[in-house]
Amino acid sequence: MSSVLYQKYRSQDFEQLLGQENVTKLLKNSVKNNQLAQAYLFVGSRGTGKTSTARIFAKAVNCLNPKEDGNPCNECANCKSITEGSFLDLIEVDAASNRGIDQIRELKEKIEFSPSVGKYKVYIIDEVHMLTTEAFNALLKTLEEPPAHVIFILATTDVHKLPATILSRCQRYDFRLGTEEEINTLLSKVSKEEGLKIDDDALDVIVHNAKGSYRDALSLLDVVYTGQDVDKKNVTLEEVQKILGLPDLDKVLLLLGFLSSGDGVHALEVIEELENKGVNIQQFVEYTLNILREILTGKIKNDLEDKYSFANAVNVKDIYKMINVFLDAENKLRYANNQALVLEMIIPLFMTTDVATNQEAARPTTIIRKVTVKIPVKEEKKKTAEPKVVKEVKEQIVEKEEQSVEVAPQPSGDISLTLEDVNAKWDDFLKIIKSINGSLYGFLNGSNRLSFNNGVLALEVPFKFHKETIETPKCRETISSSFAQVYGVPCGIECTLNEKIRPHGKSDAEFVLRNLPVIKKEEKKEPEEPKKKEGFKQQTNKFSKEIDAMFDGI
Repeated sequence: MSSVLYQKYRSQDFEQLLGQENVTKLLKNSVKNNQLAQAYLFVGSRGTGKTSTARIFAKAVNCLNPKEDGNPCNECANCKSITEGSFLDLIEVDAASNRGIDQIRELKEKIEFSPSVGKYKVYIIDEVHMLTTEAFNALLKTLEEPPAHVIFILATTDVHKLPATILSRCQRYDFRLGTEEEINTLLSKVSKEEGLKIDDDALDVIVHNAKGSYRDALSLLDVVYTGQDVDKKNVTLEEVQKILGLPDLDKVLLLLGFLSSGDGVHALEVIEELENKGVNIQQFVEYTLNILREILTGKIKNDLEDKYSFANAVNVKDIYKMINVFLDAENKLRYANNQALVLEMIIPLFMTTDVATNQEAARPTTIIRKVTVKIPVKEEKKKTAEPKVVKEVKEQIVEKEEQSVEVAPQPSGDISLTLEDVNAKWDDFLKIIKSINGSLYGFLNGSNRLSFNNGVLALEVPFKFHKETIETPKCRETISSSFAQVYGVPCGIECTLNEKIRPHGKSDAEFVLRNLPVIKKEEKKEPEEPKKKEGFKQQTNKFSKEIDAMFDGI
């Protein structure tokens, strides 16, 4: 090849420009009707044809034999000079390199001279957003009232960086990115003219990585073309991935499959293999996001490709979660020193519950009730007598419950229950409550069952705190669902307060507080007045009742 592909196949008239019909139509009409502006602004992403369009427009306004539709003839001396880059009246300025006020002053001095050959002197200022504020200010008056023989064409990829005073003096034309179909057509045409045979899958990869840029697409094809052997002119998908350094699709699908199934071990092995092979993790994540996008659109359209078969087992919300996780990883990779770690941190988000946790949850537990024993002994002997008695009682309960098999009864449908039926399976019901909410279990265990009528269980409890807790919506729902599991039907709850059923024979909170050791030093430093002591006693009594309510029955 005599030159790189994007220069060799640069568009030479408006008809050859791809995907910019909205721009070319307006420019052709302005040339055809001789309604030319003094300054144009071409806005768009890289590689969309801004500079090529500016050169074609310069040809059209200086063509000696323009066509009726506004296109240049490409045969006259002026057109050929512009194509070869030797036309004296076409001046291209790179604003990234010539961005100061001195360069703009020099440009303004040359503007006054008449065109050497053509009808118009055309100035193309590329990347105009790179000019300094002083340079923009120096250019303002010239853009507003340039000489009649001068046309300015400003090109930029970052239009938001231009001052509003510049924007108001130009006619703006927006260039869009090319579609995959348009880029595929361009690459197929160029490949055919160069005698290059390329597989459809390989061509799709190049099109996809061009991301809408015509120049990037031709540059990627150029790399693939020059990377081939002299005698070999058939390009495969594997060769394209290897030459362009793209990740392996199979590895991406393998990782996504393991993540979707919660297989953290094998997912970690895939990431370790990528690290050992020196794969660019950031590029791998970008490629994975492209694959996830195809899967998401396929799931929504119900037209998923066969190569993404693993996605049949997951729903759209799972794919949505994956995309969010990988987008977060993509942002973190920009600032991470250990990129493999960022990718490995994704795995726990998709893993199923830990095996050790499952084993702990499945392990049978022995239920031990707290028994309050009233022993009429003096306080000096209570320390030695109570542990022995409590120990014997606990051992009897453990021995009794180890002999029984803990199997939760299955629901048996709608049945008519009586209070006797409820009492018969009450212990089984309490076991389920205890596994869900220990505090609720204690309150129910310390309550009395009054009746069961029309699906409503009536209970009486000794403390107001118990009643308020049981009647919360969350506890009602827990009781109803657990009741249905044991008795086959859900139930409602009615609670009444009965202070007479409070348990006796245990040291209450007030007794404990009264017998706390007194620190004499603190009393000397901060003596309290009688009124304060009285208030403290009231608070103590209130606090002791709250302690009674919280710990009673557990």
